[in-house]
Amino acid sequence: MKARFTITNKLILGFGVLLFATLLNGIFTYSTLNESQELNNKILTVYNPSTAKLQDLTSMVNNSYMLTKNWVFIEKQLNTPDKKKLQDIHLQDFPALKTEISALANYWEPTLKSSIDSLLNTIETSLFAEQKKIMDLLNSFESYDDFMIIAEAAPMVEEGGSITIEISSCLESLSKIEKIMDDKAKETTLEMSESFRWFQRFILIAVLLITLFVIASALVTTRSIVFPILKLKDFLLTMAQGILPKEKLKTNNDEIGDMSDAMNLYIENIRKTSEFGVEIGKGNYDSKFEALGPEDMLGNALLEMRANLKKSKELFEELAKSDEIRNWITKGLADFGDILRQNSDNMDRLAKNVMNELIDYIGANQGAIYILNELDEKNKFFEMKSAIAYGREKFLKKNFEIKEGLVGRCAFEKLPVYLTEIPENYIQLTSGLGGAEPNYLLLVPLIIDENVMGVIEVASFKPIEKHQIEFITSLGQTIASTISNVRINEQTRYLLDESKMRGDELSAQEEELRQNMEELQATQEEAAQREMEMMNTIDAINNTLGTIEIDRHGNISSINDIFLNRTHLNASILIGKSFQEFFAGNENLEAAFSQIWSGLHAGESGTLIVNFITPDAELWFKHTFTPFKNKAGELNKVIDLVLDITTQRNLEKEVEDYRLNSNL
Repeated sequence: MKARFTITNKLILGFGVLLFATLLNGIFTYSTLNESQELNNKILTVYNPSTAKLQDLTSMVNNSYMLTKNWVFIEKQLNTPDKKKLQDIHLQDFPALKTEISALANYWEPTLKSSIDSLLNTIETSLFAEQKKIMDLLNSFESYDDFMIIAEAAPMVEEGGSITIEISSCLESLSKIEKIMDDKAKETTLEMSESFRWFQRFILIAVLLITLFVIASALVTTRSIVFPILKLKDFLLTMAQGILPKEKLKTNNDEIGDMSDAMNLYIENIRKTSEFGVEIGKGNYDSKFEALGPEDMLGNALLEMRANLKKSKELFEELAKSDEIRNWITKGLADFGDILRQNSDNMDRLAKNVMNELIDYIGANQGAIYILNELDEKNKFFEMKSAIAYGREKFLKKNFEIKEGLVGRCAFEKLPVYLTEIPENYIQLTSGLGGAEPNYLLLVPLIIDENVMGVIEVASFKPIEKHQIEFITSLGQTIASTISNVRINEQTRYLLDESKMRGDELSAQEEELRQNMEELQATQEEAAQREMEMMNTIDAINNTLGTIEIDRHGNISSINDIFLNRTHLNASILIGKSFQEFFAGNENLEAAFSQIWSGLHAGESGTLIVNFITPDAELWFKHTFTPFKNKAGELNKVIDLVLDITTQRNLEKEVEDYRLNSNL
C-alpha cells in the first residue's frame, strides 16, 4: 500500500533541498572563479607575449630579406646604415629574440614548441647562412664590379632564388604558428568568457530556482488540502455549464484523492458518450459504442438514432450514385466529341486516341478497335487499327471476316456482346487481344445508317457495369459517323497530295542542284584567295621582323631566326622560359609588362621598348604584343612582333649630344 506523504515529511524535504542547493552554489562558485583566474594568467603570461614575439620575428625576417636585396642591388659602399642593420639582426637582434621565444615556448604544447624550435634553427642555420654568404661575397666596393660574384649573388635574392624560397617557407611556417597561437589566445579568452557567462546564468538560475522552490514549498505545505478541494469545486462548476474538462483531477493518497478518482471516471464516461455523438454527426455510423447499462438513457437513445440515420444515408447514396452515373456519361460523350473532332483527319491517330481514352475512362485493362476495310469489294474484312493493353499501344495485326470469331459475329448481328464466363485461353485464341486472359469481355458494333463501320472490343478483369455498356453503345454511333467522314477525307486528300507532291519534287530537285553548284564554286575561290593572302603575310613578317610566340601562361613557345641572330641567343634555352626573364631585375619593365599582360587578357594590344645588351653591342627593341583568343573568348596565345630600333635610338642620342655640346 502506498505510504502517505505527511506535512512533516514535506517540510523536511523542502529544507533539505534548499540546504543542498546552497552548498552546491558555493562549490560551483569557487570552482568557476579558480578556473577563470588560471585562464587569465595563461593569456597574460604566455599567449599574448608569444603572439607579440612571433610578430617581431616575422618583421625581422622580412627586414633581413629586404636588407639583403639592398646589399646586392643598391648598397655598394661599406658600412652603410642598411648593411649595419642587417649585421645587427644577425649578431644581436635575432639571438636575443630567439632566447625570448624559446623561453616562452617552454609553456606551449610539445608539438607547437617543436615547430618553433625547428623554425628558429632553420632561420639561423639556413636562411641567415645564405644571407651571410652574400655578405661575405660582396664585402668590398670592388666586388660589385666582379661579374662572376654578381652572377652568383643576384639570383639568390631574385624570385625563385634560394633565399627567396627559404624566406617564403619560413614566413609560411611562422604564419601558421602565429595563427595557432592567436587561435589559442582567442580560444582561451572565449573559454574564460563562456565560464563567466555560464557562472552568471547559474547564479541567476539558482536564485530563481531557490525562490521558486521556496514559493512552491509554501504553497504545497500550506494548501495541500485547500487547493484540491478548490480544484474539485471548479470541475463541478464547469460540468454544471455543460463543459467537460480536458484534464483529469490529480489524485493524492487521501480522501480527497478518492473523490477525484470518482470524478475522473464520471467525466471519462460522459466524454465517450459525447464522442460517439460527434461520430454520428460526422456520418460514421460504424463507430463502436456500448451503453453503460439498461438505465443509461442517453447512451440507448444515441444507439437508436444511429440506426435511423444509417438507413437514411443508404437511400441518399443510391440517389447520388444515379446522378454521378448520369454526369459521368455526359462528360464522357463531351470529351470524346472533342477527341473525334481533333483527330478527324487521320484514321490511325483517331483509332489510337479513341482507344487510349476509352480504356482509361472506363477503367478496363485491354481494348482494340477494328475498322471495316473495303479496298477490295470482293474481300471485305475488319482490320485491327489500334490495340491498347495496360496503358501501352500494342502493334498487332489481326483481321476478321464477317461472321468470323466474336468480332465478326458482333458485326453481323449488329448487337453488343458481353461475356462474363469465358473458358480458359478463349480470348487469347479467338478474340484477337492475345497475351492476357481477362474475365470479362465486351464487343460493341460501330453502326451508322444500318452500316457497320467497325467493332470496339474491351476486356477487363473486373465486371463492366451496365451504365458503361450503355455509354460505349451510344458512343459507337458517333465514332462510326466520324470514321465515315475520315475515310472520305483521306481518300480526297490522298489524291490531291499525290498530284502536288510529284510536281513539287521535280522543281525542288532542279533548284537544289543549281544552288549546290554555285555555292561550291564560290567556296573554292574564296578559300584559295584567303590561303594565298595569309601565306604572303606570314612570309613578309618573318623576313622583316623578329617574332616571338608566347603561350597563355606567359612562357615562350617559339622564336624566329631573325631575332635569334640579332641577339646571339639560343632557341633551345629560351623556349619554355617565362618572357619576363628578358628584363628580370628591372622593376619598371616588369610593372609595364604586367600591365600589358592584363590588357592582353582583355583583348587589348600593347607596346614595350626594351634595352638588350649583347657581348658586342647595346640593342634597342620595340615589342608589339597582339592577343589571339580561342572560341570561348579566352586568351590562347600572344604574338610579339619585335622591331630593331637600335639605329633610331643611336641617332637620337647623337642629336642630343650635339645639342648639349652646342650649348656648351
